[in-house]
Parts: sequence; structure tokens; C-alpha cells
Amino acid sequence: MNKDELMLKLNPSFQREIFEKLVRKYKGSTKAGVILNMKPSTIRGYKNLYFDSVPARIIDKLKKDKILSSNEIKSNLLLSFSKNSKLKSILSKGREKRTKQLTKWKEEIPEVMSILSDNKLDFKKWFSHYQKLIDFGARKFNYTKIREGYLEVSYITHSNKEKRNFVLKFPKQILLDEEFSYFFGLWCGDRSGGKRFGICNQNEKIIKFTEKFLDKNYQRVEKILYIKKGLPEPNIQYDKKFSFEKDINGWVLSVHSTNGVLYSFFDYLKKDIKEVLSHINKYAFLAGLFDAEGNVSLYNKSFRWACKDELLIKIYSSLLKELNLYAGYDGGCLITYNLSKFYEKIFPFMKHSDKIDKAIFLCTGTGKIPSTHSEILKYLRDNPSKRPKEIAKALKKTKVYSELRLLNNFGFVSHKGYPYKYKLTKKLN
Repeated sequence: MNKDELMLKLNPSFQREIFEKLVRKYKGSTKAGVILNMKPSTIRGYKNLYFDSVPARIIDKLKKDKILSSNEIKSNLLLSFSKNSKLKSILSKGREKRTKQLTKWKEEIPEVMSILSDNKLDFKKWFSHYQKLIDFGARKFNYTKIREGYLEVSYITHSNKEKRNFVLKFPKQILLDEEFSYFFGLWCGDRSGGKRFGICNQNEKIIKFTEKFLDKNYQRVEKILYIKKGLPEPNIQYDKKFSFEKDINGWVLSVHSTNGVLYSFFDYLKKDIKEVLSHINKYAFLAGLFDAEGNVSLYNKSFRWACKDELLIKIYSSLLKELNLYAGYDGGCLITYNLSKFYEKIFPFMKHSDKIDKAIFLCTGTGKIPSTHSEILKYLRDNPSKRPKEIAKALKKTKVYSELRLLNNFGFVSHKGYPYKYKLTKKLN
């Protein structure tokens, strides 16, 4: 049937009369339906006024069958309209009404400060309001059961004519401890996309921590490996794998639960991050954010957090200033040169093994020597008393001066004369 066909709204008594006449003529709605190429139930629907308008093509057939005349149509026609236009009008009014209702429900979602109590987030209180926003359309909630430490929620989705039932679990409350503070920072920097609640990373310790955090909060953990085609697989466990020709240069593991509601909750927290930060361990948060988006710059002796979001730049800058850790923003990273404060307060919460090694070396000159610096040490072992230009040329490096300066500060090399000639000290012997 053409959705944009012409529809005629007739005087109800007249509409009933012509379809009764049709049924009498053919001794029933079944045969009348055959004549009009319609279901008998549809004939009865028009006769009993279940439908308040009739397609013009049906009226034309009734005219040809001498059930009614043109003059009768003119005297009983109340309105004619395009079916498609009518549908658009109805849908538009429906959307407008739905938008107003959703706006009202959104306004009823409590602010973060109102779900905070005894150093805990009341997820149950937030969900009681948020559920209204998603309990419609293709998704319908069956029940919400309150267990000892969690909520159990069942809902049905309809997709591609397939009905599927899901059961999700949520913590009734979330403790704002150091573990949460670190995870929230990690999530703000490295969160998984889509309806997945978790993080994307390569580091084994961070992956294990995330699995533990998700499990503690009643989530079923799934791990998906994303890797460039042709690369050898890392020695790591995963549930699914996706390979790409483009869009990815190496590999990354998404550690998550398929839980769009919990993702939305953390996104809600992130939108009011200033309030959240006032109730959590700020140093643990910065450690998580650093493990996700940070880098140790041995070149200019600093720690940096990558950030491009203008609002977050302002919030993170203010936080770092408050903690005496802010030195500036270079267009891509927030920077601190306060190595001792970072090492004392943030470093203890870090979990990323490579960044931990570099931080130890930068702050103390001990531990694992970075490969870029060890190359210089190996070269000087075989070629003592070399100038920076000679070392740079031999190793095809561009940052030799800063690396030599750091190695000198920590006593790995010494120099004499001018221009300086470098050699190893007894520290490596």
C-alpha cells in the first residue's frame, strides 16, 4: 500500500452505511474483501468505524460498484489529506511529547553531590531516575531485584525481529576509596568505546587491575584484542580478536563488561568531575590518568598528561595548581617539573610497569636504565672520551645532550675538558 496515498474522512454514519451496503450486496465481508482486494477484518473495521478515514482508491472502487455516487461523496466529505503528511504530523507530535517527557526526566536525575553519602556513591538512587530514560522503544525492563550488595536488572530488546533477554548486575553503592580513585582516572583517559564499560590498554598489571575492579563491582569481564593485520599476537589471553588493515598501528586489549548503563553512570560522574574530585584521593586519580595518558619526559625532566579537551584542561590544570604540580600546558600536555612531589605522592599509586621504571630512573637515577640511555653507555664503554657530536653521529641520535646531562647528574658518566669529552664512571663497574 502506498503510504502517501490520498485519504478521505467521511461523515461516520455515511461511512458505516456504505460498508454495510457493500457487505449486504456480497452477502458477507469475506466475498466483499475479495472484490476490493482487502482482508474481511479490514472491511469490518471500516464498517464498525475502527478507522476514521478511507483511502480514496477504495471509495473509487465503491463508486464503480455503484455503492455510492459522486454527489454523496461531496455532501459527506469532511476532510481529505495525504496519508504520509498525516503520519509525519502524528510522529512529530509524538516526538515533541516524548522530548518534553525525556527532558523532564533528565532534569530529575540527581546531582552527584546528592548521591554521595559516607564516602560512597549511591548507584541505586541514580538508577531509579535514569531507568525512565531507557525503558522504552526496543528495550523494556522486566524487573529490578535488590540483592545483598547489588541490583539485578532484567530487560528485553527487539532487534532485527529477534527478541533477546539480558540480565545485568550493578553495585548498589560504590566506595570512593583509593582503588576507585585510580580506576576513575584510568577510565577518564583510556575508556573503552560504545556500550562497553572498561578500559583499553596493553600493560599487564593494568589489565589485571581492571579485571579485578570490574569483578568486584559484579561485572562479567570480556577481553577483545584489536590488532593490525600481519602483526604477531601478544602473549595475552583474550575472548575475541579483530584485525585491521588501517586505523591501528599495533595492538590494544579492551577489558570491559558489556554494560552501557554503567558506562553512562561513569560518564555522568565525568560530567561533574570537579565534584567527584573533591571526594576522592586526588593523587590516586592523577596516577590512573597518568598511566592512561601520561608520559615520562627524560629529555626535559618532566611528567606530562596528554589532554586536548578544553574543559578538562581547565579542570586538570586547576587540580595540579592546587597540588603544586602545575608548570604549564604546551598545546598537547599538562606539565609538571616538580619531580619530588610527583614521586612522593603520585608514583606510589602507579601500576604501568614501563612508566614506573622511567619514573624511578628520572627521580632517583636507579633501577632499569631506559634503552635510549643504555645505548650511550654501551657506546662509551667501547669508545671512551667522546664528544657529544661524535656520540650523536655514531648512534644516529638527536637528543644526546639532554641524555648525557641526565646520565652525568646521576653519576653514570663524567666529562672533562671543553668541548666536553664523556666517559663512564665506576658506577657501572
